[in-house]
Amino acid sequence: MSTSSNNSLRSLRQNAVTLPKACVPGGGLQLQALPLTCLLLVALTGCGGGGGSTTSASVATSAAPPVPSAALTPTATTTEPSSNASNAPAVKPLAPVALTSCLAGTVSNPVGAEDPFYVNAWHLDNTGPTQLVSAATNNGLAGMDANVKPLHLGGMGCTGKGVTIALLDSGLELAHEDLTGNVLPNRSFNFFDNSNDPSPARNSSSADHGTTVAGVAAARGWNGKGSRGVAPFASLVGFNVYADALWFNGINNNAENNDYLASGSGGLADISVPTTQAFGTRADGVDVFNISFGTDYAAAPLIVPAKALHQGLKRGTETLRGGLGAVYLQAAGNGMLRVKNGVLPSGQETSFSCASTLKNDQQPGGALAGSTFLNLDGLTCSSSTHEPYNMPYAYQVAAMHNTGKAASYSASGSANWISGFGGESGTEEAAIITTDDSGCTSGIHNTANKRAFASNFNFLGDLVKAVADLFGVASKDPTCNYTGQMNGTSAATPSVAGVVALMLEVNPKLTWQDVGFILAKTARKVDAGIASGTRAVRFTAAGASSSIELDKPWQTNSAGFNFQNRYGFGMVDAAAAAGLANGFMKPAGRRLTEVVAGGAPSTSLESGGGKYTTHTALMNFADALAVSGSMQLDLELTNTSSAPVNPGRMQFELTNIATGQTSVLVPAFTAWYVGGKTNLLASNGKQKFRFHTNAFYGDKLSDGFTARVIYVKDQAGTTGSLTFTPLLTSFSL
Repeated sequence: MSTSSNNSLRSLRQNAVTLPKACVPGGGLQLQALPLTCLLLVALTGCGGGGGSTTSASVATSAAPPVPSAALTPTATTTEPSSNASNAPAVKPLAPVALTSCLAGTVSNPVGAEDPFYVNAWHLDNTGPTQLVSAATNNGLAGMDANVKPLHLGGMGCTGKGVTIALLDSGLELAHEDLTGNVLPNRSFNFFDNSNDPSPARNSSSADHGTTVAGVAAARGWNGKGSRGVAPFASLVGFNVYADALWFNGINNNAENNDYLASGSGGLADISVPTTQAFGTRADGVDVFNISFGTDYAAAPLIVPAKALHQGLKRGTETLRGGLGAVYLQAAGNGMLRVKNGVLPSGQETSFSCASTLKNDQQPGGALAGSTFLNLDGLTCSSSTHEPYNMPYAYQVAAMHNTGKAASYSASGSANWISGFGGESGTEEAAIITTDDSGCTSGIHNTANKRAFASNFNFLGDLVKAVADLFGVASKDPTCNYTGQMNGTSAATPSVAGVVALMLEVNPKLTWQDVGFILAKTARKVDAGIASGTRAVRFTAAGASSSIELDKPWQTNSAGFNFQNRYGFGMVDAAAAAGLANGFMKPAGRRLTEVVAGGAPSTSLESGGGKYTTHTALMNFADALAVSGSMQLDLELTNTSSAPVNPGRMQFELTNIATGQTSVLVPAFTAWYVGGKTNLLASNGKQKFRFHTNAFYGDKLSDGFTARVIYVKDQAGTTGSLTFTPLLTSFSL
């Protein structure tokens, strides 16, 4: 399929630095002088994107190896957990469960010298502000890490052994000294030439994105080199299906076919295409697929039938791993603060800061003059919910920093599932130390960048703290094979992929849904005050008598799961997840198929002194005893007013009638508002919308749900008359 026919954007989700070409939506600190490739990729039409002990499923960072818990079923809680609590209520196992060999620390692995950068790798073992990290300052909070130390056990515990991770990315340097021991021979694929080697070109001034991603997930451990992966003995394969030249040079005319192949669904591919024949069945043995790319929309996207990637992911969850299903993890996106090269429905690209636009519109004469925002910096610009095509089959991963809070750029959204580790810039604040293109003439850590990098640190007066990206005999990396500047949700995603590999080593019989359940149940609740109290995020229209809540604080649903749009279910905890994986039994309420609730036509009510119009519709499930997994809301909205309206002035919500809990699906005044200025919904025009939320995971569907669209009227007093009939789908947990 020709790339010219596409109207959406793919981009590798890394935030670190200014790029030589268009980059993904990013946020946080930028290092202008050090380009790191963040590939801009044209997508398929219609394809988007972006147990602890016997008494608790949460394991402290400094704890001994976890004692396995029995399966946990959704149960109600009456008190809110503490800021470090997991989603798992305290239970006792139904029956004793024997420790697997890796939990018992009896695995035979080739353990040699300590990895020199491990002591600096806060995402693996965060020892607090005295830890020397590759940044000028360290505000880290001890224990805010992946909690892998109780599992690794010096290399003799759970390390991902026997589990294969595929990187759907830009490439993978197969011969890298810290990766080659984990790379499966003749299993990777280069879509340029149909060969087995997707290694990047040499002497590049920017890093190969896939190679940096690979090191986070599975850099070899205890080999005296570099840092260490979260799963340091997991196996790796690389499929460079999202290398930029495949798209921009017109090579990828079989883009949909290649997506089938790379996602492990070759049975859907066209066997007559030479690439299909060359690729063969090499993805069939993959357990975990890492997808550090996505799309960010600058206005409400056009919803069209799902294409290859979505179909491939669905098939992969049904057929791979002997029918247990492959686990797909996707970066949630770096658009919290700004959108870079976001896509308009026309296919045009645009870049902007949402906060700057909204502040400008509040000036006298502006479209929002007289209106006020409370804590505007807490309002996401882009959102994981803007990407409707890969859910519910890919778990969306947000990014944490070593402070125990979300990374500045990490996009909020009701589709977020779990938070991994992305860090910040790697200059002022710590990023992630990982593998870079080998040698001093390639990658981030190259001779051309040396002077600029040192200049940045000298400006900060703390060059000694740059433990990576230095040169010469005084450096731990004189051959320039590593970097301390990997960040973004691109880094967070492989950190979770590594955790999943540890879980599957503990229990290879876990289904892909089991993995999602365990990640949700054992996630740590962090940043307890977000979106509440002094950090509430609200909007008040000019002259309005009330305000709109644009973001919700942490909420605990009736099944006992904590959820917040910025973090999903919380920060991943490897030891807790592996402990619960041991002897895991499927939760009560799991079913084979999704259930659907049709809705009545919407009704309207003005509020806030006539400044807002709220449109609501009720939906009820025929199977009232069913238990919810993730949920998908579809609605076709018709503008019945006499004037065009901006969809970005609308807030989309879903409420559980039984509990009163509300999930903000997309807040008003996100990127849709900015792009919507030139992509208005015409009078009598229609637009299909699709949203996903995980806020009601484990809830019973007994009393139905309310879909709500709140329209903020413009200064001309446009009535904002809208109608819709919703359709709500609940997938199984």
